[in-house]
Amino acid sequence: MILEVKEVSKIYQSVNRKLTVLENINFSVEQGETLAIVGASGSGKTTLLGLSAGLDQVSSGQIYLAGNELGNKTENQKASIRNKHIGFIFQNFQLLPTLTALENVMLPLELQGKASMAEEKAKELLERVGLGDRMKHYPGQLSGGEQQRVSLARAFSNTPEILFADEPTGNLDDETSEVVEKLLFDLNTEHNTTLVIVTHDMELAEKTNRIIRLKGGKIISDERLHVQTENV
Repeated sequence: MILEVKEVSKIYQSVNRKLTVLENINFSVEQGETLAIVGASGSGKTTLLGLSAGLDQVSSGQIYLAGNELGNKTENQKASIRNKHIGFIFQNFQLLPTLTALENVMLPLELQGKASMAEEKAKELLERVGLGDRMKHYPGQLSGGEQQRVSLARAFSNTPEILFADEPTGNLDDETSEVVEKLLFDLNTEHNTTLVIVTHDMELAEKTNRIIRLKGGKIISDERLHVQTENV
């Protein structure tokens, strides 16, 4: 199992009230699996993604990521685990505006101490996503679809074991979404990466092997599908 979530709850406490965002969440994800987490706004799906990636702390329960129990790790230790095992794709791309497309993709490898191979690997990935002629452009010079393709290349640059994608096509039009989705699943298959997607787009969700539905901070269904990502 690359990810195990055990009895996890997330509660925000203010002076006047207690807000339970997630309650008693249990699931595990095998290496190579593709999983979509779906639910209405406020269902807790983005919070669950953040907890699973070690970006936030659970109120109770345990999360194991690549064999590491996140609850007993320092922030620096969790950052090291993320850099070693995880790739991220965000709805708003999260590219560094002062770095070129090439430099953005090189960054995870440089942070891993692999600067000598960073440029070659980044160029290879940018070619793979169809941006070989845009490597020297800055994010502000790229369309939304191009920026998301850069973020795809960056996410796969450190050969992650698991990729977390938060509404990866949420800011894209339908045609561009289809291009990004195909690249996402193709790259995922090529690299044998585990893919966890948070989305409100059921068409995207149904291209995964499994769908977990959240409502009111609880899992209401966990459905395994018979979909092969290579057929997307």
